[in-house]
Amino acid sequence: MKIGLIASLVRADGSTLDQGFTLDDALKLVNMGLEVHVFSRSIRNRFRWRKIWFHPMKPSNILGYFKTVSELLKYLPVQTALRTPSRTLSDALCVQSLREHIRDLDLIYAYSAYPEGLMVAIASETAEVSLIVEVCGSDVYVKPDLGYGIRRYKGYDAAVRWTLERADAVIASSLNLYREASELLGSSSKLYLVSKGVDVDRFNPKVSGAPIRRRLGLENMKVVFALDRHTRWCGFEDLIAVAAQVCRVREDVVFLVGGEGPLRRYFETVASDMRVRRRMLFTGPIPRFEAPSYYAACDLFVKPSLVEENATTVIEAMATGKPVIASDIEGLKELVTDRVNGFLVPPKSVRLLADRMLYLLENPEEAGEMGVKARKTVEKAFNLDDRVRRLIKVFEEVVRSK
Repeated sequence: MKIGLIASLVRADGSTLDQGFTLDDALKLVNMGLEVHVFSRSIRNRFRWRKIWFHPMKPSNILGYFKTVSELLKYLPVQTALRTPSRTLSDALCVQSLREHIRDLDLIYAYSAYPEGLMVAIASETAEVSLIVEVCGSDVYVKPDLGYGIRRYKGYDAAVRWTLERADAVIASSLNLYREASELLGSSSKLYLVSKGVDVDRFNPKVSGAPIRRRLGLENMKVVFALDRHTRWCGFEDLIAVAAQVCRVREDVVFLVGGEGPLRRYFETVASDMRVRRRMLFTGPIPRFEAPSYYAACDLFVKPSLVEENATTVIEAMATGKPVIASDIEGLKELVTDRVNGFLVPPKSVRLLADRMLYLLENPEEAGEMGVKARKTVEKAFNLDDRVRRLIKVFEEVVRSK
């Protein structure tokens, strides 16, 4: 079976964590005998890496491109096209490129309903190729109080609904996403629950964090690790307030904050204003091959997010045998069981989050027991091998019914 994976940010060589889960899926699918092609905006030239074909999303037929622009405008709000013309033109380039490449594929898999899903849905209208869309959170959730969710805007809401209706199958990685997608579709007949998963061999408690600790000068420190895209929903502003409280109590704690995003400089400024900048190391993008070592280097992992997004980092930390303190929100509650493999804390509860953090740091034996249970949770329910086998069954069912 020939399949295409569409993910805007995935890097061709896996050098960063940007949508690294896409690359993990691709590697497992190849190992299980499928021919895999990855399409991404961040790829400049076509090439092959570890049996995976990587393709840039740029068309060779410029005349067809102008026609594609007009087609795309049928599905996007006019005000959006006028406000962000460069993004609209970029989307049109991707649609035209996909049209030129997907005809030889059996199935194409988009990692969100927008923009990836919409682009593939338009491109596949003229090709006999099956379409599967995995909803990711920001494409289906609507949280006006947080300014979160593309469907807050009517035009995007219509585009997402059309994309999901056009898809031959829709994948949800959590029960909450499943319920949200079911409401949008009005049925669960083509909806599948397939949890995220991580490579339990790559992420495991035997990985050494010593090289990372030596490089960053953290050999004798307690390390709290957080990894997320730096946005207004990641909860890092609350984490900085927590760091201020924890650092007043203990002088041996350092906060390791990984990832990149539009608010990274802002968070660094806030940390400086709260006089904890020297106790917070903002690493920037973390190389994918080093990710297991970063988890191994920490004493606990924290996910103070306000929304269900990038939950794979929680699974990776648990697979490495680390206790996790996560926000008590839908999605994350399916991963962390309070007082069993970690703690759940209501979002923005700075004092309680600080208390839970101090408790784990002061009780390393109990923290270790939670880490062991976290590892068992991943082995049982969030193993990448199980996820990919489940995906292949869905692929076969969809292609067969097409």
